[in-house]
Amino acid sequence: MNMNEMAKVVAVGPDSIEIEVSSTAAYAELEEKIQIGSYLEISDDMDSTLVAVVQGFRIKDTIGSEESQTEPKFVLSLQPVGRLDGGVFTRGGKQITIPPQNVSIAGKDLLEKIYSSVDEEDRFSFGSLVQDNEVRVALHGDKFFGKHIGVVGSTGSGKSSTVAAILQEGLRAGGAVRSPGVLNNSHIIIFDIHGEYAPAFPNARVIGAEDIKLPYWLMNAEELEEMFIESNEQNSHNQVSQFRNAVIANKQRNNPQIDPVRVSYDSPVYFSLEGVTNYLDNLNSEMISKAPGESGPKAKDIGLISNREDIYFDRRLDFVEASQSAATKATGGPFAGEFNRFLMRLETRKNDHRLDFLLAPRKEDGTEYKTYDLSDLLKQFMGYGEKKGNVTIIDLSGIPFDVLSVVVSLITRLIFTFSFHFKKLHVDDDSELPFLLVYEEAHNYIPQSEGAKYGSVKRAIERVAKEGRKYGISLMIVSQRPSEISETVFSQCNNFVAMRLTNPNDQRYVKRLLPDSLAAITDSLASLEQREAILIGDAIALPSLTRIDEISDKPASNDVEFHKEWKKDWFEEAFEGVVERWRD
Repeated sequence: MNMNEMAKVVAVGPDSIEIEVSSTAAYAELEEKIQIGSYLEISDDMDSTLVAVVQGFRIKDTIGSEESQTEPKFVLSLQPVGRLDGGVFTRGGKQITIPPQNVSIAGKDLLEKIYSSVDEEDRFSFGSLVQDNEVRVALHGDKFFGKHIGVVGSTGSGKSSTVAAILQEGLRAGGAVRSPGVLNNSHIIIFDIHGEYAPAFPNARVIGAEDIKLPYWLMNAEELEEMFIESNEQNSHNQVSQFRNAVIANKQRNNPQIDPVRVSYDSPVYFSLEGVTNYLDNLNSEMISKAPGESGPKAKDIGLISNREDIYFDRRLDFVEASQSAATKATGGPFAGEFNRFLMRLETRKNDHRLDFLLAPRKEDGTEYKTYDLSDLLKQFMGYGEKKGNVTIIDLSGIPFDVLSVVVSLITRLIFTFSFHFKKLHVDDDSELPFLLVYEEAHNYIPQSEGAKYGSVKRAIERVAKEGRKYGISLMIVSQRPSEISETVFSQCNNFVAMRLTNPNDQRYVKRLLPDSLAAITDSLASLEQREAILIGDAIALPSLTRIDEISDKPASNDVEFHKEWKKDWFEEAFEGVVERWRD
C-alpha cells in the first residue's frame, strides 16, 4: 500500500532510516496497519527496492515552528534488512539510492518474492508471517537442520508444540516420491525430560527407565567416576587410581579375544562391576604378612597371594589378623581403610533398583549384556531396533535426577562416536546418516555452572556442538531458561526460534546470541503471543515474526488447571497406591 502522499524519507544512516509521516489522519485510514516489526519497502526509479523493518516511532518536535499549529507529525524509525533488485532478494541493506522516491507497506507479492528466494526443493516451512498470514515463511531446509538450532521460550509460550511442529514437518521430507511404508533417512532422538512428546509422534519408539538398557560398561572414565566417586573426598585420587586399574584389568580379563594393549579405561567392552567391587573391597581390607620368609598379602584360607588380579576379582577374602608378634606379624595394606565410603556408595548404587537399567540390565533370557551386544544396544535408541522408526523418544521422566546427566552424556557420546566411525568408514561413498538430537529443557543438564556433576554431559554435548556437523549430527537446544545453558553450546547455534521470554536475563542473553541484531523484532520477546516466534538465522531470508502452524498431534500438557480442579469435590483416594509406588 503506497504511502507517498503522507510519508517521506528524511534521514538515512548505515543501519537506520527515518520516515516522516505528515498526516496522522491519513495514516489512521490505512487498510493495513503498521506495527513494530512490520516491513516497509522503499524504492527508487531504477527497479531497486530496499526492505526495512519498523523499529519504533516518535512524535516530531514542532514547538516554536509554523507547523506547531497543525496536527502533530511523527517519525518512523526503520532498520534496513535487504534489497530486492530485479525481483531477486539479497540480505543486507547497506546501500540506498539517493533520493528514495517511494514508501509503501510491503505487500503480499513482495513478501512472497523474498521468501521464494529459497529454491522449491530446499524449501521448508512450519509457519506464516504475523504481518500477513497468507505468506508462508520459507526456510532453507539443509541450512536449518544441518546447523544447530536454538528454541527458547517461557512456560506457556507454545515451545513444545513448536518443536513438534518443526519435527513433524521435517519428517514429511520426500514423502511425495516415496512408496508407502518406506521410511526416509531422518533419525531424530528426543531427550524428553517431562515425558510429553509421545502423543506428538504416534509412530515413535518411546524408551523409558523401564525398558532402556545402558549397561555401566558403556561409560567412559569421566562418566564412571561421576557415577561412583565423590571428587571432593580427601583420598579421591587413590579411589580414582585403583578404580581405574581394577576396571582396565577386569576388562582385559573378560575380553581375552581383544589385544590387551587395545583395552583402555574408556573402551566400550564388558567388565564385571561385582568383580571390581570385590577387588576394591579386598584392597580395602588387605593385610600384608611380614612373618619370617613372607612379604605380601595373606588370606586365612589360601595363604600368601602372589598376584592380586588372579584372585581379588573372584570373591571377598578373609585376611589374616593384624599382629605385632614376630612369628605372625601382619599390617594393613597400602590402601587399608581407604575405600570405606567409596564401597558404601558403590553398594548403595547397586542396591538401588531404579538404576537397574544402568547397573544390572538383563536380556530377555536373564543374561548380562556383554561386549558382543554393543550393536544391539546402539540400535535401541538410533531407530534400528526390531521396530524401525525415524523418531526415538528417550523418556527421562522416570530416571533419577542424580544420574540424569550421566544418561544424557552416555547416549550423546555413543551417537557421536558411532557417527564418527560411520563417516570414516564411508569416506569414499555418498552414504550419510544424519542425526538430530533434541535436548528438551536443556538447562537441567548442560548448565553454565562448572560443577563436577555436569562435567561429562557438558563435555559430550559441547563436543557435538563444535564437531558434530562434520559427522552428520545436528543439535536442537530447547529451553525456557537460555541464560542458564552452557554458552559454548548455545553460541554454536546458527538458527533460533525465539518465543515469548519473560525473564529479563534470558531476554538479554538471547539478544546477545542472535546472529542478526534487530531491536525492532527482538525487543518484542516479552510480548509475543502463544505460538508466535522470531525466526532468525542462516536458514531464513530475513528475520521474521512468525505464527507457528497449529498441529493435530500435540505433546501432552503437564500443566494442572488449578482453578478448574479446585471447583471439583474433595479427592478421597489421594493416597491410594502412591506410597506403594514410591517405596517400590
